[in-house]
Amino acid sequence: MTHPSERRKTRLADRRFQFGLAWRMLLVFLLFFVAGVLLVFAPSVIGLVTGADLAELEPAAEEFLILHRRIWPAVLFVLAGVFFYTLIFSHRIAGPIHRINKALEMMLRGEFPKSITLRKGDQFQETAKLLECLSHQIERQRKDDAYSGPTSPAGPGESA
Repeated sequence: MTHPSERRKTRLADRRFQFGLAWRMLLVFLLFFVAGVLLVFAPSVIGLVTGADLAELEPAAEEFLILHRRIWPAVLFVLAGVFFYTLIFSHRIAGPIHRINKALEMMLRGEFPKSITLRKGDQFQETAKLLECLSHQIERQRKDDAYSGPTSPAGPGESA
């Protein structure tokens, strides 16, 4: 569990990554959704375009208008849902990457974190554990090197 002072203030760990992912997911979903809407409206449009008399046009026009009233509110709801779900899900990715980057920055400064804690449900749990092991190993090596110290030159009467 993280110490309260270590918690980030914002809900977005990496705003650029998270919004970028959310917008890309929304765009791709929108493209697929538009293709689906075209398929849903296609029979009505074909009926309106090819209909010769009023008896054929009326049911197609009525179906077209009903679809319009029902589909567009659903489209807006689904697109907003996809966008916000992507932001929430991407937090499980961006948050751990943020914590791992902070641990790497500490190691570059010569500080070795005792633990790298991630929230339950976050991605990259294995990576954090591996980085934690690496931190401990480097710290032990540095301590061992410090204890062995430099080799002293031979004193008088001793052979080198």
